[in-house]
Amino acid sequence: MKYPLLVAGIVLASSAQAATIDARTLTGASTPLQTAQYGVRNYSAPVLVNGLHDPASYAAAPKLPVWQFAAADPTGGVLTFERDPAPASGWHAQSRKGAVLVTGGGAAIANRVYTVYNGQQLVAAINEAGNDPKIIRVIGHIDLRWSQNNTVFREYTSYSDQKYGGSVALPSNTTLVGINDAQGRPARITGTALLIGGELPLTAGGDPETDFKKWIADGKDGEDYPTWTRNVIVRNLALDTPWDVNPEDSDNAYADGVTVSRGQNIYLDHLTISDGDTPDSLATGTYDTRHDGALDVVRGSDYVTIANSYFAKHHKTTLVGNGDSGRAWSDEGRLHVTFNGNWWNGATTRLPLNRYGQVHLFNNLITGSTSTKDTDVKFESGTDARYRSNMLLENQYYNFTGLKVTEFCGKAIKGKDFIGFRSSGHIFTSDKSGTSAVDGQCGYALPPAASLWTPPYAYTLQTATATLTAVPANAGAGKL
Repeated sequence: MKYPLLVAGIVLASSAQAATIDARTLTGASTPLQTAQYGVRNYSAPVLVNGLHDPASYAAAPKLPVWQFAAADPTGGVLTFERDPAPASGWHAQSRKGAVLVTGGGAAIANRVYTVYNGQQLVAAINEAGNDPKIIRVIGHIDLRWSQNNTVFREYTSYSDQKYGGSVALPSNTTLVGINDAQGRPARITGTALLIGGELPLTAGGDPETDFKKWIADGKDGEDYPTWTRNVIVRNLALDTPWDVNPEDSDNAYADGVTVSRGQNIYLDHLTISDGDTPDSLATGTYDTRHDGALDVVRGSDYVTIANSYFAKHHKTTLVGNGDSGRAWSDEGRLHVTFNGNWWNGATTRLPLNRYGQVHLFNNLITGSTSTKDTDVKFESGTDARYRSNMLLENQYYNFTGLKVTEFCGKAIKGKDFIGFRSSGHIFTSDKSGTSAVDGQCGYALPPAASLWTPPYAYTLQTATATLTAVPANAGAGKL
């Protein structure tokens, strides 16, 4: 492979990568198998599920947001950015078959362009379009706990009710975008998990791991395995991570804000993700963990970019790879993920935590405090390079209170059991130590030649100092 060249801060792609494949041509036909079970409430009572989800742990969300429902489209239905493909800068624009153009639903015909104002309309649009290219425009405030055109509210009644009735599964060839309302507020989704893909068996009642391993043992290409979800763009949405009404146990909740699972060629851009009105500090008793991940990329997912997004007030924020050696069958050689232009502000851990992934972070901003008494935003740990991961960090800016530069390594950057780690060009500033240039290598040995890699896409690399002002001006919903 020919690798890009870095010239005056701009990484130039090789000419061999000029030809691109529309990611739509790589999609399979399996995703509709997942969609029908989601977004439909069952109002079931809490019960133990494999010894988890103790009915005694049930607790409704202790606080509800100020709703921002809408009933009219301030644009008059005129499309502006909705058909735009994802930019070429990031792992999302690659594949094992060559460079790709992630188009999402950009090719949608007229009856596959939807404007939705409530959860039932969103689910209906997905189910009607299936894997057809589709653009779904969200205006106002969506929450699947509301029904009958946002006039009837009912809290989730159990783990089962929330898992299925409180989740939306996005099929292949989807563009899901928020449209700012008449007051200029970004579209918002509360109490609802976004699922992109799922780890499915090929056989009814089968096991995903067994079926995938047999596929490979039969000499078939894993890229042709039928249950991939591909070619998805999600942009310009504010997402409140769901409050888990019936968590697994005292330490683990279930629902994420966004989960990419067995997905490829996924572009997530200008999102705002936090715990919203229901941080974990509102939980009481033994079951005091009511949120899982804010945004997780797991279960063999590949070629994903998270860009220009804002993460705040959340534990377990951004995860790449959800297991160690037990996940090698799906994750080894996959989980290529880019993070750029993002702002982690008062997000407490996993910025990101990475297993297996070949992850590139550049020009992100990390701000927080280790001295605050507010446990919902108290910084605990940043980038965490874990099992079989191979990471490249470039030109990040770290702005903290309470943390000394001598404490930077082991706190803002740490790792173990990785196969490669490179970090350089960062700035660290705090009330304890002033401003310092830090490489962030933190004493870890540079990887051997066999573990070196270069991003195969062009990207503009700003200085860390430029990141401090550029990222807040651009990151998050409503700024697209």
